[in-house]
Amino acid sequence: MKDFKVKQTLLQIQNGDELARERFIRYYKPYILNAVGHICKKYVTWSSDETSIGLIAFNRAIDTFDSSKGRTFLNYVYLLIQRDMIDYFRKEKRHLHLVSNEEQLLHELNASIEFYQQSTNNSELVEEILELNAKLSQYNISFEQLESHCPKHRKTRMKVFQIASEFIKHKDLVDQLMHKQVFPVSSFTKRSTYHAKPIERHRKYLITIIMIKLHPEWVRLSNFIQADPGSEKR
Repeated sequence: MKDFKVKQTLLQIQNGDELARERFIRYYKPYILNAVGHICKKYVTWSSDETSIGLIAFNRAIDTFDSSKGRTFLNYVYLLIQRDMIDYFRKEKRHLHLVSNEEQLLHELNASIEFYQQSTNNSELVEEILELNAKLSQYNISFEQLESHCPKHRKTRMKVFQIASEFIKHKDLVDQLMHKQVFPVSSFTKRSTYHAKPIERHRKYLITIIMIKLHPEWVRLSNFIQADPGSEKR
């Protein structure tokens, strides 16, 4: 969403348009989810406490953002989420990667923040996520759904990445996927060493990875989506 549109929508919301607020939050939910996950350096879902904190911070940003102060809305959102996450970890005494001292926690948070802010300049990462979401909608997949379809084990995630890499080598199969919006399981398994069962089980996650691999112009999204996101089961 362009800056002028963001400012226009925020003005509507601050003037009491709750329907506009709902639409605005829905539009930026992929951003909220990924911002929280990157700050926490782990995989999070909408049922995570951390994500709830991020959503509350986003709502507060909507109500308090002032464009005259020279910062972008998303940088302001990120700042509020960052502050709330630090407060949360302090109060709950829950440390990233099982570290036992707060200074190390804050160091890791600040390192994460510095990297992520570089990636979110001019809202480029957000726009890439939203472009991906538009592509996924053709397959009845939403970016938010991926929280329940992402494999929980690192080995399985890596296998899905390998399947995606093999799949995009077959241009005719890629064309089938793009035009028919159906993964050609039978045709692919006949040409590869992969079986239908894991493909069917992880179809939505697999299609997402394929979409990202087919769009190398999504540089920030490609770097941001990790095969091994933090503290998952191994």
